[in-house]
Amino acid sequence: MILVCPACHTRYLVDEQELNRPTGRTVRCASCGHTWHRPPPLEVRDRELVAPPAAPRIEPGLDVPPRPGPLPVPTSQRRPRNRLAAGWVVVGVIVALLASAILAAIIARKEVVALWPAAARFYAFAGLAGAPPGPGLELAKIAPTRTAEGLVIEGDIINAGSTVRDVPRLRVALRDPAEKETQFKIIDPPTVRLGPGETTHFKTSFDHPDEAATGVLVTFAPR
Repeated sequence: MILVCPACHTRYLVDEQELNRPTGRTVRCASCGHTWHRPPPLEVRDRELVAPPAAPRIEPGLDVPPRPGPLPVPTSQRRPRNRLAAGWVVVGVIVALLASAILAAIIARKEVVALWPAAARFYAFAGLAGAPPGPGLELAKIAPTRTAEGLVIEGDIINAGSTVRDVPRLRVALRDPAEKETQFKIIDPPTVRLGPGETTHFKTSFDHPDEAATGVLVTFAPR
């Protein structure tokens, strides 16, 4: 038979024989905890007229078994996930370190080429503009002078670094008032190597300089 809680209307399927008591039965709802007296069925009441009532006794409430919760994950199944997560963390750290090293090498390529000139080939292979020619060297006191024979240009090359530097060739260009290049020439340096703090003097000339040239630009030529 169906037993319904008068408070929360929760329905229970119970055995009718459990309620066949001469005095009925006190039951408790397992859902809301409400307690009420359930009278016996009619046929039991009729038997009360001819049979002495049974001694009352306290009956246990009708309990609904709790729903089973999720089973805990065995430790043997959790460990592979933890190891996999730790492995990805290690991979992420390694990738971050490599990316930082590559970025530092790109930013400081001028210093890298200065210490290791052969590295310029690797930068060129990667499509990166290498360090400008003559890293650690400076050009100073550039002075053009017009003479009857042409235009004489001279100046100094200074090693401002703390190590010995190879001196590349020089590119000497003439420019017009609009700073457009009109002529240029490549010359060999007066020396192939300069020690720390050393200075060397260069001098070259244009026999037939462009009459429109009003300026001079001296740079280190690419190797």
